[in-house]
Amino acid sequence: MPPTPAPSRRHFNAMGGALALMALAPRAWADAFPSKQVRIVVPFSPGGPTDLMARAIGKIMSAHLGQPVIIDNKPGGGGVIGMSEVKHQPADGYTLVFPSILAVTNPALMPGYPFDTLRDFSPLTVVGFVPHAVVVRTDFPAPDLQALVASAKARPDGLSYGSSGNGTSAHLGAALFAQRAGIRATHVPYRGAGPAVQDLLGGQIQFMFLDMSSALPFIQAGKLRALAVATATRFDGLPAVRTVAEQGYPGFEVHGWYGLLLKAGTPAAVTQRLYAEVKRALDTKEVRDLFKAQGIAPGGMPPEEFTTLVRNDLAMWKRTVEELHITLQ
Repeated sequence: MPPTPAPSRRHFNAMGGALALMALAPRAWADAFPSKQVRIVVPFSPGGPTDLMARAIGKIMSAHLGQPVIIDNKPGGGGVIGMSEVKHQPADGYTLVFPSILAVTNPALMPGYPFDTLRDFSPLTVVGFVPHAVVVRTDFPAPDLQALVASAKARPDGLSYGSSGNGTSAHLGAALFAQRAGIRATHVPYRGAGPAVQDLLGGQIQFMFLDMSSALPFIQAGKLRALAVATATRFDGLPAVRTVAEQGYPGFEVHGWYGLLLKAGTPAAVTQRLYAEVKRALDTKEVRDLFKAQGIAPGGMPPEEFTTLVRNDLAMWKRTVEELHITLQ
C-alpha cells in the first residue's frame, strides 16, 4: 500500500478558511436577522391586555428590525394552542409566543400538559408584571385584611371569592392567602375577569385577587375598594394601600406576568438581537404610558434572569398546587 501523503499547505489553508467561516456563522446569521417578517403568536383573543401590549411592542420592533412584526392571535386551551404553534416552528427566532403566567401554572394543574416550558421553549424576557389587589365592594364591612379575615372566621361557611378562571394567578393567589390566613374560602371561577367583577359588585361573591388592569377603573370609580396589594412593595398607582406582607403575612407575594418565549434552540445571537429590540420598545414613553394606563409594570429582564424566574415559578406553583390540592375540576 503506498504511503499516505502528508497534508499540503493548501489543505491546511482550506481547513483554516472553513473553520473561520464556521466561527463567523453565528455573527453573520445575527447580522442577517431578520430577512423576513417576524410573527408574535398571542395565545389569547384580540383586544385583551396581551394583544394590546404585543401590538404596541411589535410596531416599535418593526421599525428597528426593518421587517414587519405581525401579531397572530391563536386563543384557546389556556394558552396551549398558541404555544403548540410555536413549538412546531423552526428554532430560528421568526416565531415567538406571548403567554401569561399560565405557562408556569398550567404544568402544575393539567395532567398530561403537552410541554415542558423550559425544555421546549427559551425564555426571552418578561414584557410586563401584573400586580394583584385584594378588592371588595365599597360597602363591604372590612377596611383591611385583618377585618376581611375576621369576617371570614365569623361565618360558618367562610367567604366566596371569584377569579377569571381556574388555574389563574388570581385563583391560586387567593387560595394561597386563605391557607396562610387560616380561613375558609370558596372559589367561584368565571370566564374572564369581567363577569367575576359584576358578581362581586352584585354581592354574589365577597372578595377577589384582581389584576390591577381590571381593578383600577373600578377603584378609581369608587365601586371597589382595595384592601391590599399582593406585591413585594406598594404599587405606585395606589401608594396608600398597604401590601399583604405589611398587614401580617410576611413574604406573601403573588403576581402575574406576560412574557415572550422562543423555540428552544434558537441561536444565542438571534435571541440577543430580539431581546435588545423588545427592551428598546419597553423603554419608550409610548409603551410605558400604555402599560401605566393598564396597571402593568414594564418588564425587560434579560433572558438569563427570565429563565430563573420561570424555573422558580414552576417549582413554586407546583408546590402550591400540591399543598392545596387544587385541580381544574
